[in-house]
Amino acid sequence: MKRVVIIGGGLAGTACAYVLKQAGAEPVIYEAGSELAGGASGNSVGLYNPRLSAHRTPESDFYCAAFSLAIRTFSSLCHSERSEGSHAKKPGDPSVAPLFQDDNVIDWNACGALHLITDEKRQKQLAQTIETWGWPDEHMRLLNVAQASEVAGVMLQHDALYLPQSGTVSPQKLCARYAQGVEVHLNAEIKGVSDVDADAVILACGMGLRRFEETRDLPLAPVRGQVTHVKPTQASQKLRCNLCYNGYILPETDGVHMVGATFQPGVSDDAVKEADDRENLEALSGVAPGVAKELEVSGHWSAVRVSAKDHFPVIGRVHDHKHLYVSTAHSAHGVIGSIVGAHLIADMILDRPLSLGKDVVQKLKPGRFL
Repeated sequence: MKRVVIIGGGLAGTACAYVLKQAGAEPVIYEAGSELAGGASGNSVGLYNPRLSAHRTPESDFYCAAFSLAIRTFSSLCHSERSEGSHAKKPGDPSVAPLFQDDNVIDWNACGALHLITDEKRQKQLAQTIETWGWPDEHMRLLNVAQASEVAGVMLQHDALYLPQSGTVSPQKLCARYAQGVEVHLNAEIKGVSDVDADAVILACGMGLRRFEETRDLPLAPVRGQVTHVKPTQASQKLRCNLCYNGYILPETDGVHMVGATFQPGVSDDAVKEADDRENLEALSGVAPGVAKELEVSGHWSAVRVSAKDHFPVIGRVHDHKHLYVSTAHSAHGVIGSIVGAHLIADMILDRPLSLGKDVVQKLKPGRFL
């Protein structure tokens, strides 16, 4: 049985633990913080979408595979046999993450998503997306404004691309579910790859990769984003699916809509800013004024994600280091990118056929920057 140390307890790290454990390996998570999903994976509700593009490329093939695999994974997690058990944890000590008894422990809601067509350029791009991706109508189709309004449950002003299988999930709870039954060390900052005893090491700690000599030269940069929580109104509470534009609003969950998100490359300060709440609400008002009317801010959440200089994830074996792997730079698509990335890394560690094509693997690998 291969022992694999995973440094980082967010989506990327816990997804690797989940896939490796399923495959019969022995994953161990080391998280520098006091809890799993304490950083960019800590949002209580997150949307999942493929990253849409007009053409089929290695990038679009990655996101197609990631979206499809994520949906199957969520379904499996929510319909698996209920288990019982728990294991007490102490900060800094190894532990086994508790098992769960609720069928939908990840708060998965496949409510669908409408990508609003706000200008002619977007119209052309999304029409070409449908043509080149070749997905059946039941998975992707264009709707006129009346059809889009009917799907949304609220009056809209734009045609839209409809993805019925998009939705929301709790990244926090997803990380906890991925780590079920896995040995977890909290408050455990690893200073060097050689400090751990393992058959393989996976670095999945975001900008923390800069701490390690083997990965400090990767061209990674912080990207700050802030989500605004708003109280539902009589009009907004009728919203039945995600609305995506140059931002998004999610249906009410536990008495709150999530409206997001600002995008600030190069910013590593995660302090909440009132100006970002205004920016989020102004963007919503510009495309769906009826939904945005009289919304009141009730809270906010901000975090710093990681992006590579070519805006594509970095997943695979580190050049010239046979047993060292990374999964990072998932940016805004970490919910889906982390799970397909975990399968790819598991394939490499366990010497299995690779689950992604050669062009995609080459595009993802850390050595592409050399």
